[in-house]
Formats: sequence, C-alpha cells, structure tokens
Amino acid sequence: MTRNTLFLSLLVVGALLLAERDGASSARPVVEAEALERAHDFYAGRPREERPQAGWQAVPAGLSDLSASSCGECHTEIYQEWRLSTHAQAWTDRQFQTEIAKSGNRWLCRNCHTPLLNQMPVWAVGLEQGDVERPVYVDNPRVDLALRDEGITCAGCHVREGAIEGPTGIETAAHPTRRAERFNDETICLACHQAVRSYPGKDFVCVFETGEEWRQGPYSRQSCQFCHMQPVVRAQAVGEPARQGRRHYWPGAGIYKRPDFGPPLDQLGFGLGVDVEVTAEALLVRLSNAAAGHTLPTGDPERHIQVEVTFADVSGQALGEALRIRIGQTWEWWPEPRKLADNRLSPLEERLETIARPPGATSWTLVASSHRISREALEYHDLGDYPAARVTHRLGGELDRPEPIPGGPVG
Repeated sequence: MTRNTLFLSLLVVGALLLAERDGASSARPVVEAEALERAHDFYAGRPREERPQAGWQAVPAGLSDLSASSCGECHTEIYQEWRLSTHAQAWTDRQFQTEIAKSGNRWLCRNCHTPLLNQMPVWAVGLEQGDVERPVYVDNPRVDLALRDEGITCAGCHVREGAIEGPTGIETAAHPTRRAERFNDETICLACHQAVRSYPGKDFVCVFETGEEWRQGPYSRQSCQFCHMQPVVRAQAVGEPARQGRRHYWPGAGIYKRPDFGPPLDQLGFGLGVDVEVTAEALLVRLSNAAAGHTLPTGDPERHIQVEVTFADVSGQALGEALRIRIGQTWEWWPEPRKLADNRLSPLEERLETIARPPGATSWTLVASSHRISREALEYHDLGDYPAARVTHRLGGELDRPEPIPGGPVG
C-alpha cells in the first residue's frame, strides 16, 4: 500500500465516520487514522511476505460494502464458483484455525488468509524485543468479521484505490473500474504462493515456493491462470453480453476443505501420471508429473502423494504388506524446522518403480492418493474426520495377462 493510497483511505474513512448519525465523538476518525497509520508504518518496514497483501481498501463508489455476497448480486456465476473454492475458506478452514490457535504468530498468517486490513480485528504495530511471536496490536475500530470469514474474498484481489480492478477494465455504470496488468500475469498469485521466510529459534517456517518452481520449469511462459482459472465465454455480470472470462474455482489438488463442498473435480486434471507395465517378474510403475507447472505436490510442506500397491492370490486374499511409495517433503519440526528429504516430482519428470511380484500372486491393485496433511499432524491437531486426502487413480489387473486391465484416474 502506497502513501497516497493510505491517505486516500484515511480521508474516505474519516468522511464515513463523520457522516454517521449515531452520536459518536468527532474524535473517532482521528483515533482510527492514527491506528491505521501506525499499522501502515509497521507493515511497510516488514518483508513483502509479512504485509497484508491487499492493504486497507475503502468501499468504491456505487457499492454498499466489500462483501463477496454483494459482488454476487451482479457477478452471480463468479460468486457461486468462488464460494466453492479453497480461497473462500482460507480463514474458516479447520486445519488452519487449529494450527494458528497453537501459535503466537497469527499476524503473519493473516496477511494472506485475510489479505485486507479491513478484515483483521487487530493490526500489528510493533514487536516486543523484535520477536515475531510477541506482536504489539491495536484494535481495528471498524473490523468486519463477516468479511474476515470470507478469507480471500473478491475485494482482496479486485478492489484497489476506490476502483474495481480486473484484466480488462471494461467500464460499467455500477462502479469505477480499472485495468490492472497483475491479472494477466503471475503477479497476483505469487503475492501469496511465493512466500519463503524462516525464523531462527522458532518452530515454524513459511515455505511456499510454487512461484519459483514454476519459473524454473518448462511452463514459465504460461501464467498461473492458464491452468488454474479455466477460460469460459459467458456474461461476466447480470445483463451483460457474453465475453471471454475465466472460472473462479482454483481447484488445485481438488481436496475439499469441507465434506462434499468444493469445485467440480473435472475442472483441473490430475497432475500425477501413472502407467503400469506387467512383466513376468515385476510391475513396472512409471510415475510422472504429467500436468502440473510446478513441483508435485507443491505448497504446504505437509502435502504429499501416496501410491499403494497390493497383490492378491487366486482366492483374492492379500499377499503380504502393501507397498507404499510416498512423494513429498519430509520435515523435522522441533526444536526448529529442518527439511530432511524431498522427492517431489519436477514438471514433466518421470520416475520408474520396479515392484517384484510375490510368489502366488495372480492379481494386483494400485491406488494413488493426494494428501494435504500427514496422519501424524491430523492426530496432533485432533482434526478427526477432516477431509485430508483424495484418491486420484485406481488401477488393477490380472498377472497372467500380458497387459493390465484398463483402469485410469478416478474422480
């Protein structure tokens, strides 16, 4: 947020407060302005990853508030897609809420999970003895808790300096509009999805390196939106003619944060490719990062892929233990975070696993699944039935045949 943006915001906030007829003291705008300026000065001195990514934003002319539901009155289809997305649940997500409840660094996490200062009940204005787990807070006098619960809401990306910004800036009588180039490249996504910070002596770390993985890969000429926001021709708002736009699901790995509540699973194909060849002695399992423009998996270091192979005899009884292949990072979290291993797949990388056939085996089954959190972390955070994984592939066949029975990805 620039100084000009700050002062514009202060003027608007002051005008709104002075216009209130509830008998409030005229000193309230001064109090709010001072709190906001203190917050601005603090965040301006922090690294990019530690700043509220959308700053404070005044309500643009023509709008009643910054809520996504208000946007949805006109942008109906986009709103319905957004509300199914993980962005809409960035704050209310059970895993996230459980994790930050056990931490003193909540002000760091809020900056991406609720990127507007408007959404935050308190603003950081300092650190006691420079300790990120001992923030000094001031209250946000006009916090909107309903807006906070919307997480990465429409305004977090689209509202800037009194206007609705987007990839085209097409004019409308409903509100001021402005074209912004960040919607046409990776800038808007990498504000949060490329965030790397470590804190010596602390048991947490921020390691979201999706942007750098993408830059170093073969798809760096294509923006994040190319894969994660599918193109669609439709009316972008009620009463408008159809034109080119994009879906607002951002399905990612497709692991829902709430049971049976999420985007259509066909909105983004599986990043993982699985091919199986049966030989006289073994299964040759070829795993690949077939479709992701970044490492597979990416994002939270807890994310991983599991491939499980089992064999059965002629009666269908399992033979021995299932063979499990884990693809992901392995971290040690205490006393300080330390990466122990990383066998994730780079874009287009292939890996061949040779799995010997046990004596007496007449059939095989392979199940691949994507996981957002480890079993140990689920238990540690007491998350119970939290949706933590999704099956992506289920394959199987008879071992006395030269080729496996066709299977393939599952939804």
